[in-house]
Amino acid sequence: MSNVTPGTETSLASLTDPQLAVQATIVSAEGRRAELELHGETSLGEGSLVQFRTAQTLYMGEIESRGESGRARIMIEHSVDLERAAAIRRTWNVER
Repeated sequence: MSNVTPGTETSLASLTDPQLAVQATIVSAEGRRAELELHGETSLGEGSLVQFRTAQTLYMGEIESRGESGRARIMIEHSVDLERAAAIRRTWNVER
């Protein structure tokens, strides 16, 4: 997670119900884990499958823990390089 800068604003959303989302700030990112400070109330809890993104990457994972301070610790299971995904999408559109 080398392109994740602490302080980056993002949105943490449920993978099963994208309408269930909360604004957040990335506090830290190391290895396959990220800690986000959530801005507002949410029913997303431990075990929820979630996604968040930076300008370059979409991350998907599971909430490992929620702190009383409004933070969530995420175990990153998958990431998608958005630039590469866009290039693939452009290629598919040309071939149609």
